[in-house]
Amino acid sequence: MYLKRIELEGFKSFADRTVIPVEDGLTGIVGPNGCGKSNVVDALLWVMGERSAKALRADAMEDVIFKGAEGRSSGGFSMVEIILGDDQGEIVEVGGEVAVGRRLFRTGESEFLLHGRKVRRKDVRNLLMDTGLGVRGYMVLAQGKIDAVLAANPAERRSVFEEAAGISRYKARKHETGLKLKSCAQDLDRLEDVIQEVEKSVRSLRYQAGKAQKFLQVRDQYRRLRVEVALSQEARLRVEEETLQSRQAELEKQLQEVRQSRLDSEAALRALEEEEATLRARFEDLRAETSATKEKIAGLDERIRGLEARASEFDQRAERDDHRFQELQQVCAEHQAALQAVETGLQELESEHQELLQAEAKAQARFEGCREQWQGSRAQMDDLRQSILAAMGDRTRAQNELAASAQQRSSAQGTLQAHHRRLQELGSSTEDLHQEWQQAQEALQAAHQAVAQREGRASQLVENRDRLRREVDQCGRRAADARERGGEARARLQALASFEEELQGVPDHLRRLLQEERAEVSGLLLDGVQVAEPWDRLLENLLGKRQQGLWVRSRTVAEDLPEGCFDLFFAEGEALSSPPIEGARAVEDLFRGDPDRCQALRKRLGSLYCVETAEQAARLAQSHSEAVFLSADGELHASGYARIGMLQGEDAAGILARHNARQAAQHALQEASQEEQEAREAHDRAAAELTVLVEELDALEGDLRSAVGVRERAQAQVDDLEKRRRAFAEERAGLEREIQSLEEVCQKAADEEQRAELARDQAENRRNELQSELEQTELRGSEEEQSFEQARGELQEARMAVERLRHRRRNLEIRQGESRKQAKRAGQEQDRLEEEIAQLQARAAALRLEAEASRQASGELMQERVRLEERLQQAGELVQRSSEGLGRLREEVEGSGGRLEALLGNRQEKALELQKVQMQRQELARGVQEEFQRSLEDLADVLEVNWQSARMEDEEHHQKATLLNESRRKLDGFGNVNLDAVEELEEKEQRLDFLVSERKDLLEARGNLEQSLAELDEHCRVRFVETFHKVQNEFEGIFRRLFRGGRAELTLSADMDPLEAGIEISVRPPGKELRSINLLSGGERTLTALALLLAVFRSRPSPFCLLDEVDAALDDANCERFIDALQDFTVGTQFIVVTHNRITMARCQRLYGVTMRRAGVSQLVSVDLSELEAGLANVKADSGAEMFAPRSSDREAPALSDRQIGLEASVEIGGGPES
Repeated sequence: MYLKRIELEGFKSFADRTVIPVEDGLTGIVGPNGCGKSNVVDALLWVMGERSAKALRADAMEDVIFKGAEGRSSGGFSMVEIILGDDQGEIVEVGGEVAVGRRLFRTGESEFLLHGRKVRRKDVRNLLMDTGLGVRGYMVLAQGKIDAVLAANPAERRSVFEEAAGISRYKARKHETGLKLKSCAQDLDRLEDVIQEVEKSVRSLRYQAGKAQKFLQVRDQYRRLRVEVALSQEARLRVEEETLQSRQAELEKQLQEVRQSRLDSEAALRALEEEEATLRARFEDLRAETSATKEKIAGLDERIRGLEARASEFDQRAERDDHRFQELQQVCAEHQAALQAVETGLQELESEHQELLQAEAKAQARFEGCREQWQGSRAQMDDLRQSILAAMGDRTRAQNELAASAQQRSSAQGTLQAHHRRLQELGSSTEDLHQEWQQAQEALQAAHQAVAQREGRASQLVENRDRLRREVDQCGRRAADARERGGEARARLQALASFEEELQGVPDHLRRLLQEERAEVSGLLLDGVQVAEPWDRLLENLLGKRQQGLWVRSRTVAEDLPEGCFDLFFAEGEALSSPPIEGARAVEDLFRGDPDRCQALRKRLGSLYCVETAEQAARLAQSHSEAVFLSADGELHASGYARIGMLQGEDAAGILARHNARQAAQHALQEASQEEQEAREAHDRAAAELTVLVEELDALEGDLRSAVGVRERAQAQVDDLEKRRRAFAEERAGLEREIQSLEEVCQKAADEEQRAELARDQAENRRNELQSELEQTELRGSEEEQSFEQARGELQEARMAVERLRHRRRNLEIRQGESRKQAKRAGQEQDRLEEEIAQLQARAAALRLEAEASRQASGELMQERVRLEERLQQAGELVQRSSEGLGRLREEVEGSGGRLEALLGNRQEKALELQKVQMQRQELARGVQEEFQRSLEDLADVLEVNWQSARMEDEEHHQKATLLNESRRKLDGFGNVNLDAVEELEEKEQRLDFLVSERKDLLEARGNLEQSLAELDEHCRVRFVETFHKVQNEFEGIFRRLFRGGRAELTLSADMDPLEAGIEISVRPPGKELRSINLLSGGERTLTALALLLAVFRSRPSPFCLLDEVDAALDDANCERFIDALQDFTVGTQFIVVTHNRITMARCQRLYGVTMRRAGVSQLVSVDLSELEAGLANVKADSGAEMFAPRSSDREAPALSDRQIGLEASVEIGGGPES
């Protein structure tokens, strides 16, 4: 797997969509501070699932969305996607791509993407788990976090090694299994509580069921008596009701006659009342009409007075408007006179304004001429002053060059003499150094031989030690496995023994009988019978409940047994044997144990034969109708009958199966104990050999350390002498070149002195000439400045006169405008008043006409009023005569009403009596209905009581009522009775059986989970230890390469499980004592952390790695060594380096530059250095410039490399935010 490209859009400063292709080898990301380089690192962490905003250098997760910049609005979302290629088919098909993305919206909604589809963060984490990628992996070393693995405590360092060991997936599974195990334990606890509660309920329900049965007997007796007494009462009430109904019918007939007579009288009364109502209505209508006429006359009088008053008001308003009209005519005349005066003044000002404008133009022309002359003089004086300053500068520079040349010549002569003396000293020291170097080379060869011999022996001992450790581990695991199997077998035996002791699954009455230990009862029948698998389960299925049959002495024992259902087996009669059938064997051939019990069981099973397959059983059943055939795969066949699926859903819970399970557990326990003893003996032997070997290896390691120390000191001495030799040679060559250069400098400095002295004299002469010319020009400029000031005063005076005239003209124009506006307003008001006066006069005339019409209507209404009053008097007389006749008829109707009320009272009494009897019957029926939830007739039918002839004599009725009350008292004495106790008891017992089976399943599940945890721990332990040893070996080698010597060691915390042990790091840089990592310098800590990182990569390479300014604390030499080591890893891993270091840039195959051409918005540019090197090679071939010379072999020269020169030539990469 490898990284193909990174795509960013709206992430931090990358506002626009940016694609970063990643190739093989070493890729560099460069750019100025603050331009967004580290945002690429944050993007990778974010897309891998980082949830901490602090780890992304942000205060909140929303800060990763582009916040806007100058000229750019903020973004609505942030998205990062990485494209991974999979050439080996680890995740997708070979050659496919894996696209992992993450998107965050400003609304707070976040989503992970896989191939563009929304997935969970857990899916992305599981996909990349154990690949070296992920937030907690070692693929990213963020800025400032290079030594985080060193600063962490020993336990926190485990995460890097666990990721390298590829056990993250197993740890996740272990965590999930632990949660399941915890949940299983909680379920077991809850289930135990429920079982205890259900058992308590079962005991209580058994008592309640017995009480309920007695209650039902008394209730049935009470119900029969209740129905008989109720039927007798109902018959008595029915007779009384019939008597009352006949008497009520007679009263109803009398009532009908009286009511008819009264209806005739009431009809005549209603006719008279209607006539009276009609007369009264006519009288009221006439009265209302008369009142309305009076009101209309009064309204018309009031309207006439109002109309005349409004007409008078309009006349007054017309007079006022006429007076105002006269005043406005006078005002308009005054405004017209003022307007004529203003226009005359404006004409006079216009002529004066023209004269002032001509004077101003003349003053402006004279001013422009004087200003041009004065400005020309000033420009000439400025030029002369600049020339004088330039001449003075030339003189000063020449004087400085003269002094510098003299000083340079003097310094070069002194240095030249010192170099000649140093050459003589180097010649004498070189011979002594050569002899010392030869002696150091001989000592180094001897040290190499000694170390090689000890390393060879040490490697043999290490191989033997590792072999013995593996044997010890294997023996320990064998012993642990055997111990675990033995524990399981022992637990199985205990469970089976407990099951048999408690007689679980045996009915209560049978358990009590067995616990009494009667002499005539010898336990269960199957206790003395053994049957091999799978026939044990098949026979248990076939026997059903009969497998709990008792083995007794004889048939007579049944007389002494308590109440209950029992299956009894005993020895009786002769032994029977089944006739042979070809292809089948009789069932008694499977029995082992007590012959009498086996024979009794055979007699109960009858002619039962056993075969291997269901096909054989079916075929034999067709040809042998008198026999039954049982197959090993769980089917039973007989003539006209078959049972299938006898092994489905069954477990080893029967007596026969438990016998076999107990024997298997005992055998497994013996084998486990023997295997554990053998494994312990082998473990002790291997441990003894390992102890001896470790002691020898420790002694050899001491010798090896001493030999390595001698070799290192010899190597260091040789390296030091070699450096001194090279330094002497380089110094001699340098001195010779510098002597030649210094001689040239002395000659050049003397020439420069003569040239500078001549230039100084020439500059002084030129300054004096320019100074005299400046003085003459300044005198002429003073005269021109006076003329210029005079012309400017005259121009200002002319402009002020023009401005004063303009001000006067503006005032007159304003007065002219105001007068015109006032005249216009007065004219408009005159027009309005004229129109208003005409309207008021017209409305006054209309109102007077309307008042005259109202007077005429009032006279007509007065006449109508007189006619209405006469008709009203006549209608009053008719109403009075009708009222007198109506009074006489009402007296007759009231007399017949008294007789009717007397009859109604009598009928009401009889109806109340009848209603009382009916209510008693209804109450009797309702009482029975509410008490028994059934009608009285239904209860009589159910209890077979003849309800049609149920009336009793008084004495019999009294006896039945006494028995009824006694039964009611008995029922009340029972108190609360649970009538559903029998059904509830059955349900609770079924629930209890279900809960017990559930507990058994949970116990098995807990065992399986614990076994899975143990297997995961063992697998993780083996992989972690293997990876730790690999990293440990690689770490020391890479450390020595980066530090040019020294020692480094990784150790696990002592006396701890490797899965929990912390990781200690101890290092010793060359030439220093063994020290804690906290005492290392910044550069040493960085190199140590990088050595550990590369060691992890060596044991388990990651597809790619991103390093953010990890070389910031390294000097040039250490940076060279780090890049050299890093180049070895670029074959299988892509490295992306964010750096400012020129050496790191020079060693990259390609560079990406992050710039900010627009403030706040990052952009990406790239340079392929392989192409740049080819272009630079052509330039060097053409120009031969020395600046393109290759680096020296020791890489210590400060000159720039080809790639650095090409990099500095790129304005795009080097540009900061201003680029």
